[in-house]
Formats: sequence, C-alpha cells, structure tokens
Amino acid sequence: MLDVFAVKGGAKKGSVLAKLRTVFPGFLRMKPFIERFALTTKIVSEVMEIIKNKGLNKVTYQQCYQLSKTLPRNSKVKTHLQAWLKKHVQIQAELTELPLLSSSDIIETLFGNYKYMLERSPQADMNRSVLLIPALCGSRKEAVIDQALNKAFQVDLAHWEEKNIPYTVRKKRQEFFKHKSQKSGKIITD
Repeated sequence: MLDVFAVKGGAKKGSVLAKLRTVFPGFLRMKPFIERFALTTKIVSEVMEIIKNKGLNKVTYQQCYQLSKTLPRNSKVKTHLQAWLKKHVQIQAELTELPLLSSSDIIETLFGNYKYMLERSPQADMNRSVLLIPALCGSRKEAVIDQALNKAFQVDLAHWEEKNIPYTVRKKRQEFFKHKSQKSGKIITD
C-alpha cells in the first residue's frame, strides 16, 4: 500500500488511488511506523521459526540474538525478546544438553494420539484414561513395558486413582443409577 500511495500528484477522479486517499487520509505519514512494524514482525517471525524448528540451545540462541540486534535501538520487543532468550537459554543449559523445545506441536501430536486411542473406547472414563499419556511419550522397549505391567497391580492403581483422580460426573451417574436400581430391584445399565 505504501507503493500505491507513493504516487506523486493528484489522482484521477474515481480512480482506486483517489478512493484510497479518501478512505485513508494521511496514510503516508504513517510510513515510518509501518516500516518499523513490518521489520519487527519479520524478525520476530524468523526467530520463532528457528526456535520452533531447532529448539533453543547455545547455537540457536546466538542466531536469534543476532537477529534481535537488527531491531530498532529503543524497541520494547527487542528488550523483551533478548531478556526471554537469555533467561531460557540458561534454563536449557541447566536442564539438558538437548535443545529446549519451544513449540506446542509435540503436545498437540501427543494429545492427537491420545484422542485416537480414546475413539476406540467411547465409554472410557476420561480421568482414568489420562494414565495412557505417559505411554505415548517417547519410545519404550518391550522389556520396560513388561516390567511396568508386572509391577502395576490393579489394587495399587485403584488406590492411586481414588487418591489422585477426581470423581467424574460419569462415575457419579453410574453410582446414582446403581443405587436406584438396587432399591427398586430393577437392573439399569449405562
């Protein structure tokens, strides 16, 4: 739009330029702001792309920090971005040698797999089936899975569930109808 508005002289009556100048009076006076905003958006987008695809580590920190230096000197975005990068590269260094993931894509994929598994059992209790999520994370060797299954007793799971998973509306309904059916002598099923 800056190029369209940059045409010198008067615009022909009824032309697109004349209509634009009527709708956006003084648009060219905003040119410095628009250019600064566009530059900021471009640089932040590049930083986000690097971190999303490669994670944050010493190498990507340097790349992103160099990009942030190209932002205007008194930019609040620059100040906040550099502070965020410094803080999170320190966190990454304390936690792991691997890059710090900064994208929700992995979590979205995990929950996509979780929802796919729930589709197989539409009557599954949502609270209890949340226990499947750790099994979907990373790769597990058969021996590890066998060991986990052999050490996970139903009684222990039931106690853990009672302590850690709130009573769901579905469980309350089942209990209510079970109680009603016992009083009336009728069998009611879900």
